[in-house]
Amino acid sequence: MLIMSFRKVVYVRYFPLTAKVFNDFYMADVEECGISVEYWDLTEIFFKIGFDQEDSSHLVLTTKFNSYLDLEHAIKENSSPTTLFVSIMTFESRVEKLFRIFTKYNSQISVFGRNMFPLASGKSVSLITRLMRITPAKLIEYFKIKRLKKAKNLNQIKRYDYIFLGGSLGYGGIGNTDYDELKYSKIIQVNSDDYDACLALKNQNSIYSHKYILFLDEYLPLHPDTQLFNIKNISPDEYYPQLCEYFDRVESEFKMPIVIAAHPKALRYKTEDFFNGREVVFGKSAELSVGAEFIIAHDTTSINYPIALDKRIHFISSRNIERGINIVHQNVLHFAKYLGCNFQWFDKNEKINLIQSVPVDNYKRYKYEFQTSPDTEDKMTKDIFISFLKTSVRE
Repeated sequence: MLIMSFRKVVYVRYFPLTAKVFNDFYMADVEECGISVEYWDLTEIFFKIGFDQEDSSHLVLTTKFNSYLDLEHAIKENSSPTTLFVSIMTFESRVEKLFRIFTKYNSQISVFGRNMFPLASGKSVSLITRLMRITPAKLIEYFKIKRLKKAKNLNQIKRYDYIFLGGSLGYGGIGNTDYDELKYSKIIQVNSDDYDACLALKNQNSIYSHKYILFLDEYLPLHPDTQLFNIKNISPDEYYPQLCEYFDRVESEFKMPIVIAAHPKALRYKTEDFFNGREVVFGKSAELSVGAEFIIAHDTTSINYPIALDKRIHFISSRNIERGINIVHQNVLHFAKYLGCNFQWFDKNEKINLIQSVPVDNYKRYKYEFQTSPDTEDKMTKDIFISFLKTSVRE
């Protein structure tokens, strides 16, 4: 057994670098401890069209590749026991050629399996609906994945050497990877991003002096991804008035205001009033969750904050959501059942059925399945990751 430190970390992704990715994968922290960091941008290899999005490649040494020939040469030159490749890509058929190159040069490859949360089963949708969703593209991908898994079983494509796992079910965030495959990798327990954010706020007080209720906004009818991916949506002219009427009833019953934790892409909130004068706050979902009396939500991933902070959650949907974007409605029902919280139609004039106390056992189950582990719940992932890089074990 040989004990040594990694001297270089190469992050590989098929999108330009963003500030969030730079921070979420601790690139500055890794550099500060004396380990070389590079970001390899494979966008031009994987996509024929450009992306009108942030490019923060100035934050770290970045190489942009436009051919597999150049990429293979770089992988060959950098593949050594002291260089760790971190894949920031979903494991699917499109990465097959890249992973065959990694296999050829026995590169040390790793991935973060985290930031997952329980989703409603496809069985909640009728068989006819599921059959209608099958497309030629999905069938092609299905058979490509079967071929990819067979290649892994035959050792033609190597598996990950290291998996940084956030919660026992965090591996779902890797892509087409089964639980059985974990036994082939060294598992390093870490936390989800949201759990770390709450851990950093452990001793912080509320940012308000008064009591309030928090709504975790999803920009549901106006989210740009629904247009980009041609996803069916609901009308904002129906959604916001119904939601505000519901908020009026909640505020009247609990005698405290509702504060809106705005979705980061909700740019129209900055110039238009969708919530009848209620306070709208950007970039503070975790901090706002700290002081909230309870949280109202649909199926946002931001529910990770109130779960980590042991806050009551009240899940809501409407008949318009059920008809227009049924997957959101099904996720809402699934979240409420999984966590032991209550569900309510916000477009019906009913008494608010908020749970009286936090369902401790359900929250604990969620935390250990999707957020953290008993060994890491008091540790920051950044510290775990850097400790691993400084003293890694090879056999």
